[in-house]
This record gives sequence, C-alpha cells and structure tokens, in this order.
Amino acid sequence: MKKWGERLKKVEQLAENFHHNPVIPRYKPRLWPCQPSSVWKLFYRQNVAIGFAQSCKEPVHVFALEKENAPWGQRIFLVTSYSELWHYYR
Repeated sequence: MKKWGERLKKVEQLAENFHHNPVIPRYKPRLWPCQPSSVWKLFYRQNVAIGFAQSCKEPVHVFALEKENAPWGQRIFLVTSYSELWHYYR
C-alpha cells in the first residue's frame, strides 16, 4: 500500500509538471510574434497566383510545384512566405 501512495504522488507531480511545461507547444500560424499571419494558398494557374501574391499585404512569393501522379510538366502554384515554406518543408 505504501508503494501505491508513492507512485500516485509521483504521477501527480509529473502531471503538474507537464501541465506547466508542455512537451511540444502546438504550432500556431505565426512563426514568431512579429510576423504577420500566415498565407498558404494553392492555385492551378500561374497568373492567378501572381495576382493574389501582388494583392497580399504580407511579403509572399509564388512557388511552382509539380503535381504527384499527373502528366509530365503539370504544376500547381503555392503562394506563401519563405519562413512558412521552410517550416513545413523542414
């Protein structure tokens, strides 16, 4: 019975520690507080992607990606920031 009480106390201490210091914080759309909200949008036409990128207030770029299981040379266009792309690519 004594061992059970010690184990229970240890589990409660661990639970409180994890509550105050979570192992992995949940990803938020902003990579750091000074960065504007994230933009991640896919387009099937390059001119529409460029138009959207030019209309954004955030500094975003257009990236060309080849579609999986599609005819050779077919692409989709991603509009996002360098830091957001690196976060997901990494």
